[in-house]
Amino acid sequence: MSESGRESPWIVPAEAVSLLTADVPVRGTRAKRAALAFALEDRIGAPLDEVHVALCRPSGQGEGVLAAIVDRAWMAAPERPADAPVLPETFALPSPVATGDAQVWAVWCAAGRALVRVSDGTGFCVAAPLLPLVWRQAGQPACDSYGEGLPPDVVAHRRGDTPPPPDAADLAIDLRQGAFAPAATGWVPRLIRLAAVVALGLMVHLAIALADAVALARIAEQDRAIAQAAVAQILPGIDVGADVTPILRRLAPPPPAPPGSAFLPLLARVSETLLAADLPAGFRRMTFASDPVRLSLLVEMPGLEDLQRAERVLRDGGLDVTTGAASATAGIAEAEFVITGAPR
Repeated sequence: MSESGRESPWIVPAEAVSLLTADVPVRGTRAKRAALAFALEDRIGAPLDEVHVALCRPSGQGEGVLAAIVDRAWMAAPERPADAPVLPETFALPSPVATGDAQVWAVWCAAGRALVRVSDGTGFCVAAPLLPLVWRQAGQPACDSYGEGLPPDVVAHRRGDTPPPPDAADLAIDLRQGAFAPAATGWVPRLIRLAAVVALGLMVHLAIALADAVALARIAEQDRAIAQAAVAQILPGIDVGADVTPILRRLAPPPPAPPGSAFLPLLARVSETLLAADLPAGFRRMTFASDPVRLSLLVEMPGLEDLQRAERVLRDGGLDVTTGAASATAGIAEAEFVITGAPR
């Protein structure tokens, strides 16, 4: 982290940190942090008021999260720099990739210590002579070995002297949370930037308001010139005042009368034409559209010949008629008549 220009972290020894996973089925980082201690309470071998529980990151399994349990004495140590992020030593070893459902261990052995990182993100540190016992108790998972050689009882794949670089997701974590969260700093520059943004916004609003005022004044002057010219034709020498709205309203032409609907005249024309031909027609359904004019009628008559005659009578009466498929059942025939356009 220091080589990348970031603040150098304060490292808590792996023996003083427990990395655990837990399912926390709540939404939001703040809610997860509040519920995390209760989700892990039965797995922490110390009173909750003596440990600090920090939320690290999602574990990658459903609602699971990775958590760090640290002795509060380490977080409150006077030698801890106040402005440095706090990381567990375990994060120096990235999590190995699991093979299927089986866990994989990455083990970094040095100076008689075995730093273990599990594929689910958890990790711990034990004395190297105790590693075979812990490994057998865990079900003898597959191991990747780094640093010094592991005890002969542990089956491992030798990967090299130096482990790969730490995971970027781990380096983004800071155990300074809750009561140990760093105090907010740098608020003065933020306030200055906020004030600059607000001032810029006010300037933009004032410019828009000024442009609107100029445009309204220009429109008002144009309206006054129109009213003055119209009044001068009737009453020469009369000066129009500032409020020209009543004058323009009186001078405006009356609005055109709304056109009447063609439905009733067209329906009356159809009915009169059929009645004049003495055709016993009945309308079972009708729909009307005004633009363009379209009257659809489901016509019912005694027989198919009557429907054909009705179509001829309507066309002879000057109507544009289109007839759909006709059907006849139980002495009743019916067909869809579509009359389009105004009567000729």
